[in-house]
Amino acid sequence: MSLPLDDLEQRLALTRPGDTVRGLSFAAVLRLTHQRLGRDAAERLLAPLMQRSPVDFFSYPAVDFLRLLAFAAEALEPAFGTRGVALRACGEAIVGTFFESTVGQTLLRLTSGGDPKRMYSNAPASYGTAVSYGQREYQALGDKRVRLMFKGDLLPVEVHEGILGGALTALHREGRVRGTERCLGDSEFLIEWT
Repeated sequence: MSLPLDDLEQRLALTRPGDTVRGLSFAAVLRLTHQRLGRDAAERLLAPLMQRSPVDFFSYPAVDFLRLLAFAAEALEPAFGTRGVALRACGEAIVGTFFESTVGQTLLRLTSGGDPKRMYSNAPASYGTAVSYGQREYQALGDKRVRLMFKGDLLPVEVHEGILGGALTALHREGRVRGTERCLGDSEFLIEWT
């Protein structure tokens, strides 16, 4: 496994039976795999998890998404160089797919001035529609700096770095996202931009 096996197993152990992830996240990771490695590779990732392609706004078990991320990061690692970069690419694919959706397009229009603070202040609600687990908190630290704190979250920090950095890209802003895992399931992200 690309997530080290013990890390994947620990994350799986954190899940509860009702924890879900929207199909959009599954579809984004599968699409990235298809683009980089071909249709057969994407189908091989999907086959052990579900019979059909996921539907964007249906909810699916979080354990299946964690497994998909692990399999995808392992498969994509040679294309991206490291597991961490592959996981960030998965996060970027997720947010990119979200911004292509009707809901994502609406959110981009609401932040028409390109203000990342406005985008990130909506992150707790946006994450709440994408997954059924965890809590997120937004904190403004200045004009061009914010912090997001995640509690009870299941995904690796690198995936969130990709998602949060991809939001800056969607707003055509330069910046950086630094994630720190405080303990398994709890992390914080410092986001700065120019």
